[in-house]
Amino acid sequence: MRPVDTRDLGRGQLREPTWAQQLHGLYLDTPAMRRQRRQRQFRRRRAGAVLILASVVAGGVYLVEGITSPSRPAGSVSRTTAKQRSASVVPTSALPAALSEPGGGRTLLPNRRIVAFYGAAGIPRLGILGTNGPEQLWPQLATQAAAYDQPTAPVLPAYELIAFVTNAAPGSDHSYASRVSDDTVETYLRTVRAHHGLLILDIQPGRGDFLADAQTLARWLGEPDVGLALDPEWKLDAAQLPSKQIGHTTAAAVNAVSSWLAQLVASKNLPQKLLLIHQFTDDMVTDKASVQAAAGLAMVFNMDGFGGPEVKAVRYQALASDPRFALGFKVFYKQDKNPYSPADLLALTPAPNVIEYQ
Repeated sequence: MRPVDTRDLGRGQLREPTWAQQLHGLYLDTPAMRRQRRQRQFRRRRAGAVLILASVVAGGVYLVEGITSPSRPAGSVSRTTAKQRSASVVPTSALPAALSEPGGGRTLLPNRRIVAFYGAAGIPRLGILGTNGPEQLWPQLATQAAAYDQPTAPVLPAYELIAFVTNAAPGSDHSYASRVSDDTVETYLRTVRAHHGLLILDIQPGRGDFLADAQTLARWLGEPDVGLALDPEWKLDAAQLPSKQIGHTTAAAVNAVSSWLAQLVASKNLPQKLLLIHQFTDDMVTDKASVQAAAGLAMVFNMDGFGGPEVKAVRYQALASDPRFALGFKVFYKQDKNPYSPADLLALTPAPNVIEYQ
């Protein structure tokens, strides 16, 4: 079994600076920028004169780089020279060109039905996604997804890759979680993109923080074919250990992520983006009534957990009692007793918008 590649993941480095700081950095009114304005005014007053600058003033506009190479702290920003800035940064208030969902359009749900394989790279016990390479698994996913294809809701195949994996050991930051490598994410993204599918990045934060972890994935979440999933089962407090207790999160934590993700969607003029929240107990999201919908997001509560069809039906209807959000349903190939068939799932009222296989 190939272990998850967690090289150069120092979570402390990954979390700073925050995405908001990076974004604001694009518009900072720095001393260097003020000096540049004064220089331009001086050049206009001295039209035709040649200005010789003894040196290039250090500093200036920040460039959002997201997660870069392992040699640089992920999420870091860098300064460029004035010459480089003029070549790479064009100040504008215009939005980027509108991007489309995989397969076209700007709306993800309810126009599509997403069918996904779930798991961690190289870890079969965490789901079918870990049983083989992404390209090798795609034909199996395509076959499974085809059973759900309907004229009113064409199917969109997807991989839900666990990007932050909860570990038995605390790690250097004592979070009990680690992030997979950039190369791993890129490998899965290349596969889904080649097949016009969707990549969903899942966060099992351990004792970490959903928002801080999501911000380290901004490089990919800024793409039109990448969604985000939160797994509160693996959100632990200071007294909990992985696989010993069932975790939970709060409405405030979900709202913090959805607000940040909605800002990212708006700033990049992205199509509707999936935000999936796993849930199988009532208290897995405390104060759930306070969870807020966010513009630009397709928010889905996914019925997780394994068991017999009767128990799963009861849990699914409990989620359906809140009509504000779309619904998902996870099927466990091994742990479920008498697993739901595609016909069974499509017969549910309401039918799930997202169906996952683990």
